[in-house]
Amino acid sequence: MRSSNQHLTTKVASLFLLWSLVAIGVVGGVAFFRAREALKQAAFNQLSVAATLKEEEITRWFQDRQQDFFAIARFPEIRQLKAQNYDLATSKRTFNYLVEIVQTKPDFQEIFILDRSNKVILSTNKLHVGQYEILADTTYIEKIEPGNTAPIFYVSPVTGKPTVTFATPLRDAAGVRQGVILAHLNLARIDRIVRERTGLGKSGETYLVGSWVVKTFISKADKTDLETFSMGISSQGIDTATSGISGFGLYQNYAKVPVIGVYRWLNAQDLALLVEMEQAEAFTPARQLAGTIVLVGLVSVGLLSIGVYWLTQQLQISREQLENYSHKLEQKAQESLAANRSKSAFLANMSHELRTPLSAILGFTQLMTRDRTLGSSQLENLAIISRSGEHLLTLINDVLSMSKIEAGSITLDENSFNLYNLLDSLAEMFLLKAEAKGLELIFERSQDLPLYLYADESKLRQVLINLLGNAIKFTETGRVTLRASVVMSNEHLTLHFEVEDTGTGIESHELEKLFKPFVQTQAGQKSHQGTGLGLSISQQFARLMRGEIALKSTLGQGTIFSFNVPVSRAQRPEEVEQRQKQTRAISLAPHQPAYRILVVEDKCDNRQLLVKLLTSCGFEVREAENGQVGINIWQTWEPHLIWMDMRMPVMDGYEATRQIKAHLKGQSTVIIALTASAFDEERALVLSAGCDDFVCKPFLEEVILEKMAKYLGVRYLYEDSQPQPKETVCYALKTENLRVMPQEWIEQLHQAALRTDEQQIFSLLQQIPAANAHLAKALAETVNNFRIDKIIDLSQP
Repeated sequence: MRSSNQHLTTKVASLFLLWSLVAIGVVGGVAFFRAREALKQAAFNQLSVAATLKEEEITRWFQDRQQDFFAIARFPEIRQLKAQNYDLATSKRTFNYLVEIVQTKPDFQEIFILDRSNKVILSTNKLHVGQYEILADTTYIEKIEPGNTAPIFYVSPVTGKPTVTFATPLRDAAGVRQGVILAHLNLARIDRIVRERTGLGKSGETYLVGSWVVKTFISKADKTDLETFSMGISSQGIDTATSGISGFGLYQNYAKVPVIGVYRWLNAQDLALLVEMEQAEAFTPARQLAGTIVLVGLVSVGLLSIGVYWLTQQLQISREQLENYSHKLEQKAQESLAANRSKSAFLANMSHELRTPLSAILGFTQLMTRDRTLGSSQLENLAIISRSGEHLLTLINDVLSMSKIEAGSITLDENSFNLYNLLDSLAEMFLLKAEAKGLELIFERSQDLPLYLYADESKLRQVLINLLGNAIKFTETGRVTLRASVVMSNEHLTLHFEVEDTGTGIESHELEKLFKPFVQTQAGQKSHQGTGLGLSISQQFARLMRGEIALKSTLGQGTIFSFNVPVSRAQRPEEVEQRQKQTRAISLAPHQPAYRILVVEDKCDNRQLLVKLLTSCGFEVREAENGQVGINIWQTWEPHLIWMDMRMPVMDGYEATRQIKAHLKGQSTVIIALTASAFDEERALVLSAGCDDFVCKPFLEEVILEKMAKYLGVRYLYEDSQPQPKETVCYALKTENLRVMPQEWIEQLHQAALRTDEQQIFSLLQQIPAANAHLAKALAETVNNFRIDKIIDLSQP
């Protein structure tokens, strides 16, 4: 039996090693070809950029020289040429002018003038005066018209080298040609442009080819003797380019070396520009990668061989024990993996399933508030819906935030903001809650507190909201105070915050578990509110901001929470003010193009929300229920921007985005993802699929409109916003306050509260006179905070 087991083990080990070698070969081959394709595309892109830059420089250089030559030809002495009585050879003024041009513009090698017999009658090179000029194509001189200064490319019969000459005829007032002015160009600048090798590697080269009967180098990046190819040069790239076609490909160059090349036809200059790199260099990383994979694989196989041999020996000693141990380890690993996968899947699905309907609830609430015909009562009802939805969203975010904190994926998101506005918004947020409980809310600021700061505003706000919310929730009488001050140390700023209440305090034995997740004190359990995550999340956020929440509590007297946050001063406070002055957009500004927007969303409610919002602002909008329909509409309608939901049947947003971005015209289409996930991992997947940006559900209408302004340059008209006076006095709700109303009204309020009839309660609140608006607001806030029991106590006979 032992021999049989050993033979079976050896056979399995040998088969395993054989398949390992095959797998290494396959992986190495696949890696090489995939890397080769990626490197080929990268090389084409790199060479295309170099070719474009060189083409632009060469074209611009010829255009500049052409403009200079045109200006020279318009020199008065030259334009007034008359063959019968004007001797250019002795015109000192003209000669000095041309010599000055050559000296100040070294790109002109020689400027000279011919008479009608092509005899040089004036030249910046006096040795050529009296000679006859012979160009490669003298019929061209006869055909050119005044004002036409196109360059002539030819092989000089004197030097045997490529030459570029500008020429234009000189005619008298009657239109009779009296001569020709020409300029030989110095191609040194062209050579420098061509010889520039930045970004072309060691083997990369650039050269210009003239498209004459014999194709000849005009300029070349390396030091190759151009006369070596005096009989002409040829390659697939050269022949294709000189036939007037631009492109790229893999081919053999003029020296029969395999290259990756990009070739361009410069029509205005009658030249071909080629930028090439040897394939051996371009694909070296691919070969190195494949070689590294094979080498590592072989080493791994060698190590595995040793390990298999040792394992074989160990199996013979105690096979049964090892099998049992392996089985237990595998079972534990599978259980752990299954638990992690279940947790991740549950959180992702919970985020999507809860955020999707919340997106419709909060979105349509925002949309309805745009209706100017709604009364104050209806707007108040919408505000109740919005606050309830945001409260539910906060609970969801608490659970997800704790999950991300445990995973270590929470990061700082610092920005410049107005600290005073942050504190004012918190005061407005908690004022009515404090009034509803008859509490005094106090915000104290030190005089040296800076106005503009650079820090994580969102996390700082969340910590203060949690601390203030807890303080008001667990305080029945007295006051809640927020103190904000600054500590200067070696030019570094540190904010110090304290939240003090006059509540019941915290038992000493509960202090240790206060910051643990999902754990509540006895007072918290009695309140039946919250998830037990607020303080735990606040502590984690404080630590992320390099701070620590501390507390002092005296039973029966109150509690003080405090923490410090290191901050910096804002670099551009004017940008903060500009963001805060922006009001609500109501429509598109005039004199703009018709923007086409496509909404791809499988949920009808969410789809209609976006369609109605965008249509009300003046956009042209179409909708699609899945990615496949979205692609069909995109192909025919070509929208400027697509709002793409990522989870859909038939075809999801990831695949639809990849297919659209794979097309050339799809590169110009802006795609912004709509995702209900709160996890950064899914956001990274969204961007890797090709989306330009993402917006998390539920979204705010201003976020949607700001994204469109960012990517399309859309301009809006905004509603006028007048600053409202801020509340400065807290209203303490007490039984005697109700006595301003008739006794019958108080009894009706009491009965409605006993029946939990919120509609009847709000109907009664509308009967309160305007002079007692504080009373109506405090009672309404009490209902919104689900404290109808307090109204029952207040209205008790």
